[in-house]
Amino acid sequence: MDFIALSLVAVWTTYLQSLPPSLPMPVELLRKCCAVYLAVFKRFRVVDADRIPERGAVILVSNHTAVYDPVCLQVACKHRLIRFMEAREYYDVPVLHTLFRLLRVIPVNRTGNDTASIRTAVRELSNNGCIGIFPEGRISTDGQIHRAHQGVALLALMTNAVVVPAFFQGTQPFSGMIRDFFQFNHVTLHFGPPIHFNDLAGKHRDEPSRELALKRIMNAIVTLQKVSKLP
Repeated sequence: MDFIALSLVAVWTTYLQSLPPSLPMPVELLRKCCAVYLAVFKRFRVVDADRIPERGAVILVSNHTAVYDPVCLQVACKHRLIRFMEAREYYDVPVLHTLFRLLRVIPVNRTGNDTASIRTAVRELSNNGCIGIFPEGRISTDGQIHRAHQGVALLALMTNAVVVPAFFQGTQPFSGMIRDFFQFNHVTLHFGPPIHFNDLAGKHRDEPSRELALKRIMNAIVTLQKVSKLP
């Protein structure tokens, strides 16, 4: 009997481990509400979301053209909570602060090196978490992809996390924190193949290695931009 019981436990454990990870219930409810909003206001469509690994350390990166970009990414990522890195001036806004804490957003000081936010992100990735970063560091007001910061490359090389690039197609030029949400448009989110940095692992202190990693990441986003324009 003990053998049968242990066998059943082993089979059940294996089954549970085979299931995709799930979001916390409050986050899943919020995600579903946001999915309805995006369907109505943005005619939101996702391409190749299956390229997001269901397990393991992942960094999601994309261009940044609208305030609702993080909402789109989390709606597309059905099985994992994305911990976004957010500028502290927005994180500390009273109306949003409680929501950001629920979503475990990581506040970042843009005034200089922020070792606390880097440590938090590294710890999350070391626990096989998922981090969301907009490498340009701010919303593009002209819709173009601009020079990115090395923070995402630093994290990828420190943790050997997989980087999944994404590109937003169809967003209109930035028009304001509130107005952006209520414009009607057709937004498509494209995901690209995961990027691995096994050849650069542990070289986060090397400036040329960080620059090379950043170049690969941004080139992947630009490639998605070109693919999105194909008929």
